[in-house]
Amino acid sequence: MNVTHYPGLVSPKYIEPTICFTTEKMKISENYPMEKLPITKLVKKGQVLVEFNDTDLSGTDKLLRRSVIAGANSYFSEDNNQVLTSVTGYPRIDFCPVLESEEKTLDVSVEPLFDLSKDGMEAALIIKPLLYNYTLLSSEDLYQLLTGSGITEGVVYKELKLIKKFIREGVSDSDRIVLARGRDPIAGTNAYLKFKLEIGPIAGELLKNGRIDFRERKIMVPVSAGQVIASKVPSTIGRPGVTVLGERIAQRLGRDIEIKTSGDAVYCPEKLQVLATSEGVLSVVHDNVIKVCSKLVIPGDIDYSTGNIESRNSVVIHGSVFPGFQVETDGDLEIRGSVTSTQVSSLANIVIKGGVVGNVSSVTAFGDVDILFIEQGQIDCGGNCVVRKQCYYSYIFSGGNIRCKEHSTVVGGELISEGSISLGDAGAPGADPGFIAAGVVAERLYMSRKNQQQLEEHKTSIIQRCKGYTG
Repeated sequence: MNVTHYPGLVSPKYIEPTICFTTEKMKISENYPMEKLPITKLVKKGQVLVEFNDTDLSGTDKLLRRSVIAGANSYFSEDNNQVLTSVTGYPRIDFCPVLESEEKTLDVSVEPLFDLSKDGMEAALIIKPLLYNYTLLSSEDLYQLLTGSGITEGVVYKELKLIKKFIREGVSDSDRIVLARGRDPIAGTNAYLKFKLEIGPIAGELLKNGRIDFRERKIMVPVSAGQVIASKVPSTIGRPGVTVLGERIAQRLGRDIEIKTSGDAVYCPEKLQVLATSEGVLSVVHDNVIKVCSKLVIPGDIDYSTGNIESRNSVVIHGSVFPGFQVETDGDLEIRGSVTSTQVSSLANIVIKGGVVGNVSSVTAFGDVDILFIEQGQIDCGGNCVVRKQCYYSYIFSGGNIRCKEHSTVVGGELISEGSISLGDAGAPGADPGFIAAGVVAERLYMSRKNQQQLEEHKTSIIQRCKGYTG
C-alpha cells in the first residue's frame, strides 16, 4: 500500500489517518523547470483512499481521531475506519480549518475519470498529465472501467483506440474526450388526414419557413359522389431514447385524431378513408371535421327581399348582410360584401370579403374566420381568425391563432387567443389601451374576471355590514 505524508498534518493530540494513494510532482512547463504541480495517482472504484490503523494500538483512548469528511464521490466504510471512492478517478485531499480552532479537517474527494453530463446523454474521459504515464490503461481496460462505472450505451469504440494512442504517445489536443453518447428519443407523429383533392391554402397557416400564409382561403371545393376526399395517416409511437447509463427515456407518443363527418360525407375505418356519398361542396373544419353539402348561392344582399337565412348547406352571398337580418349555416359561409349591425354564424368556416361594422355585430364560427376589417364588433371562432386590414375597438376570441397582416392596425378592444397572436401595428396616439392575451382560454379568463368582481362585491358588503355594528 502506498502512503503519502502531508507536512503540517501530524498533531500530537490526534490520531492521523493513513493516506492510501500516491502523488507525483510534474513540471508546469520547460520554461518553469522549478515550479511543479502535485498530480495524484488514478484510483479505481471501491479503492481505499484514507484509513485509520489505530484499532490495535494501546493508549489510543486518550487521543481523538483526526476529523475526516467524505466529500464528493467518496464514502465511509461500515466501521468508519476507511474512506473509499465510489467512482474511478483522481483523489484529492483538502485541509479545511475548523471554526475557532487551529486544527484542520481532512476533506477527501474524487474527481471522476468519466465526466457525465447532467442529462446523462454524454460521457467523456478526463485526461490528467499522469494518465500519460499510466501505460497499462489500454482500450480494453478503458472499456472495463466504462462498464464498471455504469456507462454501457453509445460507447464510441473509435475514441477508445484514439485514447490508447494518446496514452502511448503522451500527446493530446484536449483534456476531455467524449467516449459515449446517448440516443435521443424520437417523438411519434400525430395522425392526420391526407386530402386527395386540392383544398387550397388555409389562411393564417404558419409555413415551414416561419412566414404566415395570407393567401385567400379556398372554400366550397366541389366533390362528386363516391369520391375519396381524404385518407387517414395513423399515428406512430416513435422510439424511446437511452442515456449512456442505459436508462430509458420515454418518447412522446403520436396522438390519434377523431374523424367527424356530417352531411353527405362518411368515414370508413376499415379503409381509413373519407368518402363523399353524393355530389356537393366540401367544408373542412379543424382538419378533422369533414362536411359535404349542397351549395346555396344568393346573388344579392340579405335584406327584406330575402329575409333571414338559415341553411344546412354552404352559402355564398354576393352582397352584404344588412342590419337586423341574420344568417346561419351548417356549411361554409362566404359573404362578398359586409356585415352591418347583425349576427352571422356557421358550423364551419366564414369568409367575409368586406368588413364587420357595428357594436351589435357578431361573427360566430366553429372553424376559421377570415375578414377584411372589423369595427366595434365581435368575433368568436373555434379555429384561426385572420384580420387583413384593421381591428378597431372590437373583441376577437379565437380557439386557434389570431393572424393580423403585416400592415394591419389594432386599436383598443380585446384579442384573446388560445394559440399565438401575430400583429401589425398595435395602438394609436390618444386611443384607449387594448387587451391582448395569447395562450389563454377566453371563457376561463372571463370566469376569473367574474369571480374577482364577485369577490370585491362580497368584500364591500362585509365592510358595510361591519360598519353597522359597534363595540
